[in-house]
Parts: sequence; C-alpha cells; structure tokens
Amino acid sequence: MSEFRRQHPIAAVTQFLSVLRQNLIPIAIFLVLGSRNTDDYFWYFFVAGVISTLVIGFLGWIRFTYRVDGDELQINKGVLVRKKLYLTKDRIQVIDITEGLLQRIFGLVKVEVKSAGSGTDNATISAISRDEALELRALLRGEQSALQSEETVVSEEEISDQTSEVLEWRLSGKSLLLAALTSGNFGLIASILGAISGQLDQFVTEENLYFILDKVPGLGNTSLFVGVFILIFVVSYIFSFIGVIFQYADFKVEKKEKELHITSGLLERKHTTIPFNRIQALRFVEGIFREPFGYGMLYVESAGFEQKTNERSIVLLPFIKKDKLNAFLSDFIEEVEQPEFTITPPGRAFFRYLRRPNYILITAILGIWWFWDLGWIFFGFLVPATFLGWLRFNDAKLSFNGNMMKLQYRVLAKRTAYLKRNRAQVSELTRNPFQSFKKLATTHITVASGAGGKDFSVIDLDEQDAQKIINWSVGAKHEE
Repeated sequence: MSEFRRQHPIAAVTQFLSVLRQNLIPIAIFLVLGSRNTDDYFWYFFVAGVISTLVIGFLGWIRFTYRVDGDELQINKGVLVRKKLYLTKDRIQVIDITEGLLQRIFGLVKVEVKSAGSGTDNATISAISRDEALELRALLRGEQSALQSEETVVSEEEISDQTSEVLEWRLSGKSLLLAALTSGNFGLIASILGAISGQLDQFVTEENLYFILDKVPGLGNTSLFVGVFILIFVVSYIFSFIGVIFQYADFKVEKKEKELHITSGLLERKHTTIPFNRIQALRFVEGIFREPFGYGMLYVESAGFEQKTNERSIVLLPFIKKDKLNAFLSDFIEEVEQPEFTITPPGRAFFRYLRRPNYILITAILGIWWFWDLGWIFFGFLVPATFLGWLRFNDAKLSFNGNMMKLQYRVLAKRTAYLKRNRAQVSELTRNPFQSFKKLATTHITVASGAGGKDFSVIDLDEQDAQKIINWSVGAKHEE
C-alpha cells in the first residue's frame, strides 16, 4: 500500500449525512421556524445550503488520499486548507472498523485510527472495501495476515479453558433480549422526549387541551398529566429497547495474541480493537433493573487516544451474569487475584451515608412546596433516598493485595472496578471539615481513560484506612 489511494465515491454522501446528523437539532429548529415563514426565499436558501454541503462533500472526496509507507500511515485531505497527517505504528492505539447502513449496501466500511495526540476525526477513512480495511489494519498492526486464524467459539453459558489462537465469546439471543428489557436508558430518552414536547407550543395550546378534556369522558387535568407521563415513559422504553437491540445485535468478543476484537451492531456494524497493554481498568456496572437478577455490564477503561467524554469507556460485555464474570476475565484478560485486605467505611460514617442523598432533595422539595401547596407530598421521596444511602454504605468496599485492587461503590447503579497498582496514575485523599471532625476521609484513584482519566472513589473511610490505600497506590508497604 505504498501508493496513495482514494476512498469510494460514496464517501462524499457519507460526509453529507454526517454533517446532517451532527446538526440535526439546529436543522429541525430551522425547518420549524421556516415553516411559519411564507417567504419562498427561505426555501431557496435552505436548498442552496443542501447543495453546497453536497459539493463540499464531493470536493472533500476528491482531495482525500491515504497510504501506508513503511511504518507510517499518511493521510492528505482538505478542500481549501490542505492537511497532511502522519501516524507511526508505535503511536497507533486503537483501530475501529465500522459498517454503516449506507456503507454495507455498497460493501464498504469506515476505518478510525486512534492514536495518542491525534483527534479521531483526523484519522478517519470513511469508505473503503473490507479487504482494504483488513489489509490496512494488518499493516499497521504488523500482522502477517488479517484473515488467517483458527477460531474457537465459546458460548456465554460455558467459557472453556481452551488455548487456541483465537477465543470467542458471543452474546446469545436470549441475553440480548434480556439486556434490552432491563436497560435503564429509557430515563434519558424520556427526559429528551419531555424537552421536545415542551417545544410543541403550536400544537399544545389551551384550546386543544380543552377540546381533549371535553371529548374524553372522565378526563381531568390530573389524569391528563398522568396519561402524558405514562405515554412518554412507554414511548421512551420502546425506543430504549430497540436501541439496545440495534446496538448489541450479534455481539462478540475475540481474544487474539495482543488484543481484543469487539464486533457489534445490527444496522451499523462496529469493529473495535483493544490492545492488552492499553487496558487501564475494568468496571462492572449492575443497573437497578439488572442487579436483582444478578446481571451487569462490563466496561474497559483504555488509554492513549483522544475520545469524546461519553466514549472513554468501551463496552466489553453488554450483558453477563455476575457469577460468570471471573471465568470470562480469567479466559480473556487475566485471572482475578484473591484480595489480602478489605476495607469498609466505619460505623460512625453510617448516618452520613443515610443523609447525603437527602440534602439536595430536601432543598428541591421546599422550593416546590413554596410554589405549590401540595408540594409537601414529595417528602415521600425521602424514604427511597434514605434507602439508597443505606445501600451505598453497605456496598462501599475496597479489597486489594500487592498487585490488584477491587473497588465497590454505588451511585444509583452498583459499580465494581478492577485495577492494577501500576495503572493508578493519581492517588488522592480528601477530607472536608465535617469528615475531619469524625476522622473520615475520601480516597480517589484515577487511571488513564481516553485522552483524560477515570476517577474511582470511596467516601467516608477511616483516615488510617484511606492512607493505606494511598500508600498501596504509590507502592509503599501497607500495614495490617
């Protein structure tokens, strides 16, 4: 691949669609405002913008070339301002191969080369054949062949001890369905739907509301509010269910000599590579709908390349039973060592854990009560908030030995982090005046994740126990 190559012409269309997707909300607002304008010049302006974007996409395709020259990936791009990007093999950390819906129609893929110090967008090849992508990955990884390997399939229910060149784990159809049913994403989607509904002023008018109240027997203001709430909940739950199915359909993890390969997606197939030497920590999250059934999601914190904040953690397993986690880690990453020491918050921190979730809640309830006479009914939320504090106290735990630490804590979902001592970049012990009075402290351990870091913390530990954690992270001998 020493000669410069050009992408497939469909790259011009994918760039156009990417611009539309990135500006979807402004475009929607623009169209809503424009629909109220009877002036035809608005639509002339809109069409001119669409055509200009298509032309820029076409010129961008013409000006984009790439090649691998020796140990270096070279990319030339830019319409008015020419940019030349050079990435050497030793800087490249992750190579993602994605098959979007439009690309799959033409048998193409997108390649994202992520490295230390370069933005993801600067190292993206939007439309090349799959063979070219595998060849590119093989050259940048120094592999003899991207296609020659013997695969051993391991079911989710029984992870074997076989030592073949490639070990594979797949998410079963039953587990995919359970993952979609127990996903907690619908809360975020519901808030988005609620925000959107607030912008429908031209449809949700006082006249329309009175019309609905008159036509539906027994419907009042309260029942209408409850009905809208239920409708938003149901619609968001359906969207969440479909989203999980599309995102994690045919999910599999392959273990190769130096890295893990993750493949997932129904409409858009994404292939992610994670080198073992870039794994900084593992994080197992038990959502509130999954924890009662003993299931959770496993994330990888991987360092060395720039990512958006919400992409720093890579999903390694979207759904797995907790009692099978150690078996997976032993086969695919590293056996989890037994802890020698375990630290939990002392009894004098118990009431601090109970009170902490209620501070903001009480302030909010008082504010609601000030404007609404029935706002006092929200004081009932103090009961589940206090129960959450009790769960946090019981779940807070740190276990460690000379090499590895296991941190367990809860925000709303229960989280368990696994990290090695040599991966701890920053260790910090903090205490506020109230903690100092009770001789308590909070321990923070930060590992590299994306271009930034991921912080793990356990609050209200005994000061001496917190200091043991700091000593452990910097390599000092801890005392019993």
